[in-house]
Amino acid sequence: MTGFGAVGARLYAWFNRHPEANRAVVDVAALRPGDHVLEVGCGPGVGLELAARVVGAERAAAVDPSETFVAMARKRVPGADVRVAGAEDVPFDHATFTAIYTLASMHHWSDRDAGLARLIAVLAPGGRLVLGERLLDKPGHGITPVQIDEVTARLAALGQTGVRTVERRVGRRTLAVIVSERPFQA
Repeated sequence: MTGFGAVGARLYAWFNRHPEANRAVVDVAALRPGDHVLEVGCGPGVGLELAARVVGAERAAAVDPSETFVAMARKRVPGADVRVAGAEDVPFDHATFTAIYTLASMHHWSDRDAGLARLIAVLAPGGRLVLGERLLDKPGHGITPVQIDEVTARLAALGQTGVRTVERRVGRRTLAVIVSERPFQA
């Protein structure tokens, strides 16, 4: 996925400020002190800030394909490791993170299967992968029940365990959060 331009990123950040959705995904991720956390598609850094409050900025990282969003997130959470990248090319070592989460990002990925495989590669054994999207009736900026089935089947095929979907009401919308764990032994 290509990143938003400077103007597009700032407009997107202004019109899509959903701290309650970020809180819901971070809550489902069950972050705790000691976790090493990655947010994929961090946007302006709202979720990253919430995660850093739990684990500390030095244990929080994020990626976004937009240089503007990366700059905004770095400013919002000094000390976090925030880089320009998409899900398919996350620039971190294998088995680095104990928790990885996304919010309203997966539907932008140019290659969902490659993105999921890459995230699982950087997820530590026993780590949690949490994918949050707005639940939709038809394809668009979110995820449909059919797409949830496709993602959960792909996660299972990639060896993830405990694959499940949690729904959370956020305002007038429903957030579908797909959760899975990387097993300690493959």
